[in-house]
Amino acid sequence: MASIGFDIDQIVELGTQVAIGGAIRLGEIVGDDIFEYIVAIAAIVYEMEPGLP
Repeated sequence: MASIGFDIDQIVELGTQVAIGGAIRLGEIVGDDIFEYIVAIAAIVYEMEPGLP
C-alpha cells in the first residue's frame, strides 16, 4: 500500500496563495465601501447647498 506524502513547500505555497487571495478580496470590499461613502457624502453636500444648479 502506497503512502500519501505532502511536500511542505506545497503547503506553504497554498497558504500564501490563500492569504494573498483573501487580502485582494478584502481590498476590493474596502475600496468599494470607501467609494460608496464618498459618493454618499458628495450627494448629501450637493443636496444641502442651495446655490448649486
